[in-house]
Amino acid sequence: AVVSTQSGHYGRGFLCFIPQAALSSLFAIKQYANLELCLTLQTVSFVMFNKVSTSQYFLWYLWLLPLLYPCLNLSLVRACSLVGVWFAGQGLWLLTGYLVEFECANYFLLMHFASLFFLLSQSWIVCSLIRSSRTVTPKKMD
Repeated sequence: AVVSTQSGHYGRGFLCFIPQAALSSLFAIKQYANLELCLTLQTVSFVMFNKVSTSQYFLWYLWLLPLLYPCLNLSLVRACSLVGVWFAGQGLWLLTGYLVEFECANYFLLMHFASLFFLLSQSWIVCSLIRSSRTVTPKKMD
């Protein structure tokens, strides 16, 4: 995590890292038997709670989807709804980012709400992936 050095606020950067570390640890403990799901959830949660967000970060977990899909019990309608929600959150966030950064438009409040929608949509997708994952029993080591 990058720690801010302005005005001695060293702890702020660490505080922002806590949700990432907590979720990554939680998924490692709870989903270790299903490696594909575990890696996907850790990557999505890391990107979702990162202090800095760019479109390239979303590519980090897209390559995991072909590995994850056989581990899921999703209908075609459910899979399409997850993809649609992801595109809606991503598209709204990118649109507001473009308007603020390149068009110099004063859409900071809209960008705030787009960011909240993106976080909520990603959270819903993570919960949906967990609910639709096939149960894997861990193998005992002798």
